[in-house]
Amino acid sequence: MNNAGVPCDVFGRVREGCRFVADHAQHVTINDWVLRDYAQTLSPRAPNNVLDLDYHYDSNDLESLAAYIMALEAINFGSGYEAALVEEGWRLRDHSIYYTVSTALKYHFDSQGPMDAATMANLSVLDCHRMFGLPHRTVGTEVAVLFAAALNELGTFVRDHFDGSFLKLVQDADGHAARLVCRLVELPGFQDVHNYHGRAIPLYKRAQIAAADLHLAFVRHGRPLFGDMDRLTLFADNAVPHVLVTDGVLTLSDDLAARIAAGVFIPAGSDEEIELRACAVEAVERICAIKGVRVMDIDHVLWHRSVEDPRYMATPPHRTRTRFY
Repeated sequence: MNNAGVPCDVFGRVREGCRFVADHAQHVTINDWVLRDYAQTLSPRAPNNVLDLDYHYDSNDLESLAAYIMALEAINFGSGYEAALVEEGWRLRDHSIYYTVSTALKYHFDSQGPMDAATMANLSVLDCHRMFGLPHRTVGTEVAVLFAAALNELGTFVRDHFDGSFLKLVQDADGHAARLVCRLVELPGFQDVHNYHGRAIPLYKRAQIAAADLHLAFVRHGRPLFGDMDRLTLFADNAVPHVLVTDGVLTLSDDLAARIAAGVFIPAGSDEEIELRACAVEAVERICAIKGVRVMDIDHVLWHRSVEDPRYMATPPHRTRTRFY
């Protein structure tokens, strides 16, 4: 925020950083000659099942609704752990770690009541094992530790700075998704910034999707939150880059493609990992410029392809163990 209370151009910084990466990338290439035809194949609207009530909690009580969405986004990561969790006996819902976590959290809110900030600040690792059904084995415990730390961090932040009210955190944004993102990235778990060739590259996947999901959840109740939803960038993870690679929008170096196909972990913060995410952001920017549509809607179109279309499920996305996606 600047002194006048106007939101910082956080989305502009993400775009500039990703454009820089795309211009200097050595492992990932955007195929511009594909983009125009590809853009025409994409629906301009998000799928109807975005924030589907089968997988997500809903409530007329907006404090409870805000608490659920914020808690979900605090732990909206773990794709790099998914295969190992399944090997340890964790059962995925509809082949998706995200749906598994969102549904478990929904069940907790439905059966135990909404979680307040003080409770969230004091959740234990054992609580997370129980809540999400995580195996009491090596990787299951590692993820439970990460989930507990993320929820503790969020709960403490809301308790100490917003009188324990998640709705006050949302209202503090004053109608600006950018302002909410700027507040969230004060928390270490949301500081999705990486060094690439001497430049800090912000991606802010989970902070941005928190704003998007809050807006969508509140719109359902006739309470739109933010007037700058068209400014959000792609929510850069490993699913959308995989879709874009499969569809020929992105081309990977032979070495990187072979490592991903073999299931080799791509280190968090490596040039390859940053290029996969940032080039996906920049490619979708170009697609949306061609179509004249919001990035968040195309993000939802592409992400849902990754979990609903067998063609994309037939080959693996890149695997990275990180708390950012």
